[in-house]
Amino acid sequence: MTGAAAAPGRHTDSTSSPLRIEAAMHHHDYISKAVSTDREITLEALRVFTYLSRRLHFDRSIPVLQSELADALGMQRPNVNRAIKLLETKQILLRESKLGRAITFRLNPELGCRAA
Repeated sequence: MTGAAAAPGRHTDSTSSPLRIEAAMHHHDYISKAVSTDREITLEALRVFTYLSRRLHFDRSIPVLQSELADALGMQRPNVNRAIKLLETKQILLRESKLGRAITFRLNPELGCRAA
């Protein structure tokens, strides 16, 4: 990864300014702290959040297949479903729409902006 991100001409997304990236990292840090210290978050929900937080964004939805999560995490689909529902109830994940069999989610930008 080193070098590739800094290579000239690699930035095609004008929204990836250093300040925007820093703000997103701050949001991710805060939301991760909030999730990991919430006593109502189950271990399964924490595992799902940790896996998804590397892929999801605050400003755009990403399609997620529960079967993919179950396979990647070695979990049963009903447990993945229950974990996602808990993360939605806690307003950590926002469900946007369905795209085929995938559900599109994004991280809640309001949670990422709350003061610690």
